[in-house]
Amino acid sequence: MRLLLCTLLALLLGLPARAGSIETYTGDIFTGRVELDFGGILFRPGRGPAVKMDLGTVYRVRFDGVPSVEEFVPGVVLRNGVRLAAPWGPFNDPVVKFPRRNLTVPAEEIAWIVYTRFPAALAANVPAGQTGALLPKGDFFAGAIRGADPDEARVFNPIFGPRTLPAQDIHALILRDARVPAAQYEVRTADGSLFAADYLAPDGPGVTIKHALYDNLLLSAGEIIEIRAGANRCRPLATFGELHAEPPDGLQILPERGFTLAAKSVANGTVPSGFTELVAKVAADDTTPSGQRLIFSISADGRPVVRSSAMAVGDPPQNLRVAVSGARSFVLRVDAEGTPAADLRGHWIEAFFLRR
Repeated sequence: MRLLLCTLLALLLGLPARAGSIETYTGDIFTGRVELDFGGILFRPGRGPAVKMDLGTVYRVRFDGVPSVEEFVPGVVLRNGVRLAAPWGPFNDPVVKFPRRNLTVPAEEIAWIVYTRFPAALAANVPAGQTGALLPKGDFFAGAIRGADPDEARVFNPIFGPRTLPAQDIHALILRDARVPAAQYEVRTADGSLFAADYLAPDGPGVTIKHALYDNLLLSAGEIIEIRAGANRCRPLATFGELHAEPPDGLQILPERGFTLAAKSVANGTVPSGFTELVAKVAADDTTPSGQRLIFSISADGRPVVRSSAMAVGDPPQNLRVAVSGARSFVLRVDAEGTPAADLRGHWIEAFFLRR
């Protein structure tokens, strides 16, 4: 018994902390060594003592191995937004099995079949309420799905007629709409899967998650590359379709880096129901001419509520916080101080709606 206890202790103590980073809701990033710990995470900075942190207090935790750009990989996307990286076969059976995760999913819950790897930003090119195929470079070929197997898909377009599309020419076959995962947390794994979690319990060996699709599913520590706040707690404006700009080309989404807004443009949208705060981190874009200064502002229901001080290129970013409880709409602006140069843009490094 003593030998067994010593062996288990040695194994637990031998679980290494991995290089990683912690990102706050204001866009601040702290790098060091990160390990899963009972009830939270243990962050070890380059200097100073280790800090125990609750996952509910940070936007995301990234471990070594996370790709620079998030991608969809071959597998499936479910109607609830969960992504499962796995080989797949015919969907004729009423249920589809994923043996690696010990999951069984009703066939009608499969929303997308992913054939080839593509950047997650291209998913925005799929129009809501339509079936068809997402093609390379982001083009969408609309039509009724007539069949699919691992080698090809058959789509009937009312104008072009029936088309057989080879697997290598398809990013994803769209069977029905896929939603943004509605959960407290999202967990990404090294194989390209994305799991939504209503409940998450970290421990040394990994993370146990619960959701409507799975109960007490264990993801090992070595395969987890990211844990981030889910859409029920945090809505990044740049990735959840909350923004509408006037003119439209004034807004430029930067994958993984927020968005820029032209000085002659405004961006507006609707405050998501139940969210209480808007938090943004802003700075003058790197293209801002020397000597030009920019001012960022946020309005809620037509009333100005927060405004940055004037910022020049190279100035430290500023954090803006706005209470939006009860507000229905918001507007973002970037204004130039003095005579504006042509094509000025302000960088909204991070912008989140939070539910506190």
